[in-house]
Amino acid sequence: MTYQNPILNTDAYKLTHWKEYPEGLTKLYSYGEARKGGVFDQTIFFGLQMVIHDHFLEPITDEMIDEAEKIAELTFGTKEYFNRPVWEKVRDLGYWPVKITTIPEGTLVPTGTVLFTLESTEPWFATTLNALETMLMHVWYPTTIATNDFFIKKDLVPFFKNTGNITNLPWAVNDFGLRGVTSLQAGERGGAAHLVNFQGTDNMAADLAIERIYDYSGRGQSVWATEHSVATSYGPEQGEFEYLNAQLDRSDENTAISIVIDSYDTFAFIKDVVGSDEIKSKIIARPGRVVFRPDSGNPIDTPLQVIEELGKIFGYKENEKGYKVLNSNVGVIQGDGMKRESIKELYQKLTDLGWSADNIVVGSGGGLLQEGFTRDTERFALKASYGEREDGTGFNIQKKPKTDASKTSKAGKFKVILEEGSLKTVSIDDEGENILRTIYEDGSYYPDDFENIIRRAEAACFDEE
Repeated sequence: MTYQNPILNTDAYKLTHWKEYPEGLTKLYSYGEARKGGVFDQTIFFGLQMVIHDHFLEPITDEMIDEAEKIAELTFGTKEYFNRPVWEKVRDLGYWPVKITTIPEGTLVPTGTVLFTLESTEPWFATTLNALETMLMHVWYPTTIATNDFFIKKDLVPFFKNTGNITNLPWAVNDFGLRGVTSLQAGERGGAAHLVNFQGTDNMAADLAIERIYDYSGRGQSVWATEHSVATSYGPEQGEFEYLNAQLDRSDENTAISIVIDSYDTFAFIKDVVGSDEIKSKIIARPGRVVFRPDSGNPIDTPLQVIEELGKIFGYKENEKGYKVLNSNVGVIQGDGMKRESIKELYQKLTDLGWSADNIVVGSGGGLLQEGFTRDTERFALKASYGEREDGTGFNIQKKPKTDASKTSKAGKFKVILEEGSLKTVSIDDEGENILRTIYEDGSYYPDDFENIIRRAEAACFDEE
């Protein structure tokens, strides 16, 4: 595991804030939300449990304090800004003196709704509380990925319902993104977010994250698959026959395999190699499906042309919904150029041509985990909203900039209730059952079950109550 010092997992200027707050502050309460005005007007909340598991469960040590003091002095040119006594108290406690409540992960939440709250539980930690914002804000990434992924799935539901078999939907989109993200941690967290909605993945770091953090096994699934280094090591022409024969002979005939086909000439490979009597008969005799992967060319037209060619070679039938389905021995996976817009376009054109959604799946890398996603995609923010003084009096805190009303923050302490079928943020004193649940309090950790997270997102996707 990569070493991290949680004291330093913050913005430098936050280490100075204990000197800046009003004197006598004994409690601070903050909340996190995806503000209105982002790309999506709803989010699938996910990933706070990963942040807490990885950063809040290990105790603060003398070594961490010494290191943080050293780095702070180097950063500011003085030791005066580092609050060593507070961190020594945290060390002595053996836990973070905070309470964190959260919307249950996997829930579809309107933007502008409180997603989690953070409050100090010891008077001396109040002025240090919001130094934790930097760590907690990293929930923006898995939530944004889970949200984009959710709406991809939502887009695909009618295609599978109307033209194919809805039970194939969990494998329609496969995570190819681990190599293309900015870090392995991003890969595991973004990949875990994908597994909230789908099961197809080549991201083994995500599989491990689900196992390690959520104690859940077997969600991600993959198949025997080739890449260009395998294909080209056999060489062109006759080598392509040897390449495909080797995969058919060496793999378990009862399982699906994926074959990359564009190392030299996509359509020559399909017509001359796959369409040869020897290979065709082998594929037909094989119980497991052989899925062909074009990896270049127009990302919409090329896979559709491959499907047409496979239909000529292996035949197809018309399903009960009136759409063409390739012989069950073959299919196509498109793994190049896939993101939300192009995935929807691909399935739209596929079905417009009379083919069932069951004929193709996609793999997505950067478009799934990296491309265009920032904290501002869903306008994530954490803001203080309530404080208490030494005399026990409480007061509301609110940001209200005239230059940007959309950044106005909420004031007070909150609960989230279900009102007329929609989640709504209200005052903690209002009526209604609070959906926010405690996930961490003074060293006690209350994790959620990944099966519940999947179930919530699945229900939202199919508009179940």
